[in-house]
Amino acid sequence: MSQLAEGSVVSGEVVAIKPFGAFVKLETGETGLVHISQISAKFVEKVEDELTVGDTIKAKVLSIDSSGKISLSIKALTDDRPRGGGRGRRGGDRRGGPGDFEDMMKKWMKSSEERLSALAAKQKKGR
Repeated sequence: MSQLAEGSVVSGEVVAIKPFGAFVKLETGETGLVHISQISAKFVEKVEDELTVGDTIKAKVLSIDSSGKISLSIKALTDDRPRGGGRGRRGGDRRGGPGDFEDMMKKWMKSSEERLSALAAKQKKGR
């Protein structure tokens, strides 16, 4: 059984890199996996772009399953930035959670339906 607890911050050395993530040997002697989606808040195309074997990293323990597999996140340590109020490169509010995408889609769908209705009404008048 692991001595680690979910939510704890650990240090370790990257010992292997695979297309899906990086294996990290922790100070406890256990090995955990940082999935590619948990390496950075930005999009990571290749693990090798962000990490190399031998790097020492800090990560948050996301989970430890019943078989002892340890899931780690580097992103969770850097993703505590304040939400809202900040301006992105394009000048808009740059949030990024899954709810934000759904909200944007709802607004876009509503706007799209309104434009289609207006266009249909305009075409109907022209007949």
